[in-house]
Order: sequence, then C-alpha cells, then structure tokens
Amino acid sequence: MLKKMYYFALSLRPGFEDDKGNILSRVAMFFLMLYGGCAFSQNEQMFTQTSFNPAFVNPAYAGSDTSRYYNVIVMNKDQMAGIDKSPGTTVLNINGPLTIGDIQGGITATFYDDRLGFLNTPAFNIGYAYKFEIEKGSLSLGLSAGVFFSTLDSESWRLPDGGGADPAIPTGKESKRSFDLGLGAYYTNNKLYAGISVLHLVRPVLVYGDNPSKLPRSYYLMAGYGIPFANPDFELKPSLLVLTDLKSALYSINSLLFYRNRFWAGLDYRFKTSLGLLAGLNLFPNLRLGYSYSYNTSLLSRYGGSNHEIMLTYRFSVFLDKGKQKYKSIRYL
Repeated sequence: MLKKMYYFALSLRPGFEDDKGNILSRVAMFFLMLYGGCAFSQNEQMFTQTSFNPAFVNPAYAGSDTSRYYNVIVMNKDQMAGIDKSPGTTVLNINGPLTIGDIQGGITATFYDDRLGFLNTPAFNIGYAYKFEIEKGSLSLGLSAGVFFSTLDSESWRLPDGGGADPAIPTGKESKRSFDLGLGAYYTNNKLYAGISVLHLVRPVLVYGDNPSKLPRSYYLMAGYGIPFANPDFELKPSLLVLTDLKSALYSINSLLFYRNRFWAGLDYRFKTSLGLLAGLNLFPNLRLGYSYSYNTSLLSRYGGSNHEIMLTYRFSVFLDKGKQKYKSIRYL
C-alpha cells in the first residue's frame, strides 16, 4: 500500500526543492496533502462557504430555506494554487420545497466532481427531506441515494529511477461505480440552525489497482446563529462545521457580518489547517456571488499555500402566486 501511495505521489508534481536546492520526497508531499485538508478521505471536502449550501453535506436541508423558492448553487474549490495537478472540487446542487397534500418536505439533487492528481471521483445523488414543525421552528429528516464513480488514470505516471513494474500498481485507466447513501437531520428557526448527517453509509469503493479501498463514513455536524445589532442594517452570523470519520476530525469556525442582507464579509478558521477571508454580495434579488481565499497554516504553505473558492447562487419560484413570503433561514439573503 505504501508503494502505491508513493507512486501516486510521484504523479502530482515533477519535483519540489528545499532551501538548498535538494529535491524533496514526493511521498512526503503526498502525506502533507493528506494533512492539509484531506486527512481521512481525499474526496470529502469542507467548503468555506458550506453555510450557503448545507444540502451538499446534509440531505435534510432540502426545502428549509423557504416554502416557495428553489436554489441552484454552483461552487468550485481549487486547493494549493500553483502546484501542478493540485486538488479541486466542483459542486452543483439544486434544492427546494416539495409539498404533497399536507405533507411538507423538500428535494435535492447534487453533482460533484473531486480531482486529486490522476484520481477523479465524480458522484451524483438525489435526496428527499420530510419536514414538520416543532416548538418555534422546523425539523427535517432526510435521505439521499446516488452513484459514486472512481476513475484512476495512471498512463502518464512516472516511476522513480530504477523503479520496476509492481503488480500492485495499476496500469492504464481503471474505473469503478458504486451505490451510495446518506442520512441527515436538520433544525432551523428564525435565528438558529443545526444539523447532523452521515455520508457514504454503504462505503463506496475507490479504485487502487488490485486492492480497492472503501471510503470511510463521513459525519458532518453544523450549527449557526444570527446575532442582531442595535442598528438593524447589520447582523453577525457565526457558524461551526465539523467533519469526522470518528477517528480524526476537521473543525471550521466561520463568522460573517451582513449589511442590509446585501453584502457580507467575514473570516473562516480551520483548526491547524487554514485561515480564510470571505466576501459576497447580491448581484440581483435572486442572484448572489461569493468568494473566499484561504491560506494554509500547515506545512503545505511552503509549497502552495493558497486555496480559492467561488460560489454562485440563483433562486427561482415555480409557484404562480407571488404573494408575501415568509423565511426562516438565517442564511438566505
């Protein structure tokens, strides 16, 4: 397994040099990449702007924003800018309400593509959330199902000097398709939201030659709260996001300051990993744009420390009645 990881690391970049001009071990870079944000799964991502797109990690969020509008959200994340074949992730999500008779609920559909070196892991899933009112808010329970793909293209790998063929190292292009499931619960009221979810319940398979590797189950915990000011033009919205496989964890603390529900800016701190800046605005009533820049605070900062993330959101209504609407989400602008 270590040899496979070593050869995979070889494909990531022609070479890295230290202060004395010596070529650093690429396998070390591979482990640094794991430490810098993919500690237990290279395809699980913590977007800095997840508070704008909870449906990506929690199917129970579907339909929680409003009772009438659907959201189309596109997010793209490029990690370690400047490094050849650096990781990147693109997400497209559509979610909104679905009411059948007296049953309130929501639907969501997500496509994402995660790229790391010569490993590509796209996936597609659809989900449903059942919503019911409790106390002064609403609680949703959600389920998602989909297909997870894994493609490894090793045709352009370069073996180290003197390296020979190894039956454990895949040659050519390999692909694998697996079924996937996710579960979640989500609560929201006028100021607070909280959710918990688990993805990859059936542990889809990643392709690594003759010895496929199963993804661990990924658990997400999220929470946020809206803090009003004496001046009603401003509102502070701190949030917390935790990603864990119950063996290791990533923690992200995020705080955004909103002005007139039109502009926002803030900070994101990922424990021992990165520090980020966020900003965004409503371009039009139903269209908003967000951007974040984060700098790796781990050892990766020496080789390519910046991460860029962009988000575009559009909302639309499928209802003919344009009457006055009521919102419960503390994130929706």
